[in-house]
Formats: sequence, structure tokens, C-alpha cells
Amino acid sequence: MLGGLKEKAGEVAEATTGAVQGRVDTAKGGKKLVDEGGLSARAALLAKAAANDAVVSDKETGKLMSLMSLSAERLETAAKKLREAAGMPDVEGIQGKEKFALWADSYEKRAAAYKQAGALLTGELEGPVFSDVETDALRLVLAQEGYEWAYEKGASAAGAAAKS
Repeated sequence: MLGGLKEKAGEVAEATTGAVQGRVDTAKGGKKLVDEGGLSARAALLAKAAANDAVVSDKETGKLMSLMSLSAERLETAAKKLREAAGMPDVEGIQGKEKFALWADSYEKRAAAYKQAGALLTGELEGPVFSDVETDALRLVLAQEGYEWAYEKGASAAGAAAKS
């Protein structure tokens, strides 16, 4: 029984060591990509990151498009009911009926605008795919960018303090 447990522990340790080594190799690959690729690699990685952010944001906008479609349907329904009610005899106690036709016009225009926007914004955008090495390289670039930004801010703050 103890022998089987030792064997299992050895297998787990070997698998863990392999996984850790793979992770280290990926990180080294990311650093090498940034170091050897220089400014071009940094620009490409940041461009892919910006493209990815844009695609994710665009997908979120799709939720708004669904809401616009629902709003268009409701506006059309409301306009139809307002026009029907506007053509009927007035009832004492119902206020604003004189505006029903005006509201119906504005609702129909808004519904048409929503539909037009929806027709223009169909389909999904294609986004970039990052390899594991690119992901690590991007993390390195972003960390460096953050360091450079913080250093520049600190230097400008120190300069401003020295002038005071």
C-alpha cells in the first residue's frame, strides 16, 4: 500500500514539475519575443490587445442592439394604439389625447431610427487570438508600460516640486 502511495506521489510530482517547466518556458518565450522583437513586437502586441478590447466591447454593444430592437417593437405598438385611440370619441377624464397623434409620429420615427441602426450594426467582429507566448509577452509589455508611466509621472512631479 505504501509503495503505491509513493508511486502516485512521484507521478504527481513529475506532472507538476513538467507543468511548472512548461510555464517557465512560455514566460521565457514571451520575454524573448519582447526583447528580440523590440518596438515592432511591442506595437503589435499592444495593437492586438486594443483590437481584443474593441471586439469585447462590440459584443457587449450587441446587448444594447437587442434592447433597441425590443424598444422599436414597443414604440411601433404604442404608436398604433395611440393612432387608434386618437380616432375614437373623446372621453371625459382622459387627458392629453390631443397629443396622441404627435406622440405616435415621434414613436414611429424613433422606431425607424432604431431599426436602421440595427441593420447597420449586424454581425460580429473578428478578433485576434493570442498564443501563450504572446499573452506572456503582452503582460510584460503592459507591466513595462505601467512602470514607464509611473516613472514619468514621478519625475514630472519631482520636477514640479523642485520648481516650487
